[in-house]
Amino acid sequence: MSKIVYLNNKYIQFKDAKIPIEDRGFQFSDSVYEVVKIIDKKMLDFDFHMRRLKYSTSELNFNFKVNSKLLKKIFQKLIISNKLSNGIIYLQITRGVQSRDHAYKKNLKPNIIVYTAKKKFNLPNKDFRGFKAITYPDIRWGRPDIKTTSLLANIIAATEASKKGAYETILVKGKKITEAAHSNVWIVKDNKIITHPANKEILKGVTRTVLINIIHFIGLKLIEKEFSLKELYNSDEVFITSSGSLVTPITQIDSIKINNKKIGKITKALALSFYKSIT
Repeated sequence: MSKIVYLNNKYIQFKDAKIPIEDRGFQFSDSVYEVVKIIDKKMLDFDFHMRRLKYSTSELNFNFKVNSKLLKKIFQKLIISNKLSNGIIYLQITRGVQSRDHAYKKNLKPNIIVYTAKKKFNLPNKDFRGFKAITYPDIRWGRPDIKTTSLLANIIAATEASKKGAYETILVKGKKITEAAHSNVWIVKDNKIITHPANKEILKGVTRTVLINIIHFIGLKLIEKEFSLKELYNSDEVFITSSGSLVTPITQIDSIKINNKKIGKITKALALSFYKSIT
């Protein structure tokens, strides 16, 4: 865990980091966040995260202007201060503090929280692993494209996975797959890579964006379209992407084995290409 955190223009000890109990992020999940991966002390995909942060704060009409240069300096200082080699930087921006009322007042002063945490990533080496996932109804609010801390539905879904010894929960809306509790979902069928289009039904993942560029560069066939639960079960390969999972194979979904529980060739090739692009 982070020893030093950044809170509203100050670097302080983690144990001393506190916000008022009427902060709207605490009371209403009226806040946004980003998770930036650090591998070998290198901060990855920073500009993509800033672009999405600008989108989230703008969509929610926060009184906050994203200063990428300042945030990068803060992140770099925390990497050094906390001696972080591999892990994540967590950034949260709340709308601010006011007396409890559902309707927010204009021009509240946001609270800005940044800290680090160590993490072991599933890298495409000799220890590269495939995991089990389960399916679960997508009961999230109607704007998962905004990266807010309103994650109760994700928590319920992820906890179901944990109970069943699974790594991730793939969300089903009607008979269609949207994404997963904390990642984007991809399938491979007949050498075609398929993933849900980046609309208001999913979060436009940063790792997703980077991987799409890689897929185009190496000349593989990508289709951004909705796909069904039946197509998920019948796919040749399945993998997920996120800042925490990178490119992670899914080799079983519910009771269905994917590719005989072996990591697929395309999944492994993409994981390797992605890893090479960030190191």
